[in-house]
Amino acid sequence: MVDLEKAWRERMVKNHLDLIVLKLLKIKSRWGYEINLEIRDRFQVYLSAGTLYPLLHSLEEEDHIIGVREHEKKRGRRIYKITEKGEKFLSIGENAAETVLRRLRIGESKIN
Repeated sequence: MVDLEKAWRERMVKNHLDLIVLKLLKIKSRWGYEINLEIRDRFQVYLSAGTLYPLLHSLEEEDHIIGVREHEKKRGRRIYKITEKGEKFLSIGENAAETVLRRLRIGESKIN
């Protein structure tokens, strides 16, 4: 039997992954694997590297995040930080998501 709650949770996370990643990076800078673990822990959604890393590259190309190479114990990893442009994008996205959910709850059909 299909777990519909899990399916919807995965759908919501994957469809709004850019906002989730930006929100996590607003809280603190992280490397890709750490972002993936945080999403798994918070949402119980498992992302493949093929899902997360292309998004990180895209967010970086759009100047929403910046990646800085960090060398720790001979192993370099890229630490991602949200930019001012990314914070603005996140704020607008959060407001839009809140509006959609609020209207969904009250059955409002008109967008003002």
